[in-house]
Amino acid sequence: MDRRNFVKMGAIGMVGAMKTKEKSGSYRQDEQKETPEGMRANSSGDYPRVFFHCHCFPPNPERFPLDQSTGFYPGSIEYLCAFISRLGFDYATAISPFEVPPGRCTSRIDKDADGLAWLEEQAGGRDEILLFASLDPGSKKSGERLTYAHERGFAGVKFHPVICRFSIDAERDRQFYQLLADYRMPLLIHTGVFSSGEPWPLAEYHPLRIDRLANLFPDIPIIFAHGGGRAFCREVLGVLQANPNTYLDLTHSLDSKYAWHIPRSDMEAFFDRLGPSRIIYGTDFPWFAADDFSRDLAYLKKMGLNQKDLNLVLGGTFMQIIAKSSK
Repeated sequence: MDRRNFVKMGAIGMVGAMKTKEKSGSYRQDEQKETPEGMRANSSGDYPRVFFHCHCFPPNPERFPLDQSTGFYPGSIEYLCAFISRLGFDYATAISPFEVPPGRCTSRIDKDADGLAWLEEQAGGRDEILLFASLDPGSKKSGERLTYAHERGFAGVKFHPVICRFSIDAERDRQFYQLLADYRMPLLIHTGVFSSGEPWPLAEYHPLRIDRLANLFPDIPIIFAHGGGRAFCREVLGVLQANPNTYLDLTHSLDSKYAWHIPRSDMEAFFDRLGPSRIIYGTDFPWFAADDFSRDLAYLKKMGLNQKDLNLVLGGTFMQIIAKSSK
């Protein structure tokens, strides 16, 4: 399902159903799916569940061998669809492969190939897949690429300044950001120290650069992937508190095994200061397993999140962003 149909039939349609439920108390989902620990997706009928922050890319057997149980390569749309069905999610946000030279990262496509067109073709109109476009705002055709993504129904844009070698510069790339603001497409930006591959100066993607961007373009919903990790989580919290158009993505931040782990006390501060309506659960799939979800879900429950809060974090917050972007 592309962004246009998703907004019309998904986010807004679900919000309408919520209002109907509030009046009649009788809204029920047509289909419910099992999740770990016996939970059911949409158990309160509030929102679909969205498996957020997923990377898709052509087969890479050296890094991700063929999964014998499904017959699919991790990173493929088919594998992602099978995975979310197993966990009981309704949608997944699939990020296009980075258009960078071979060898720089796993989630890549061959040099000079079109990552957006590849992802669109692979998704093939699957209702459960929401497309995100990996873009470089400083490239010569960035505006054209953004317009293409918007017209083709992509749900959002992803930035990875370190992998794609650019800086967050709201002034230099003002034309691109203004176009993004006009489209009201959510922008997911990697935050947190990234040491894989060639080094890239921290100053080029420091959270305060994103603060400037959020100030200048309040109509862009900006999502901080990883929350800056341990190194920058407090700076990220400050930016989020100062800018109501910003959101936290929990991807790879809840467990100490991850490079972007955020200590429990700092994570509690995020929830206390922002609330679940500004927080999104993400995965960095396929660097993610079913056991990771079970562990993360237990973590969130131990923090005291009730079912309503979990519904927001596991899909509701993102659905609300999409609904607002359609207005």
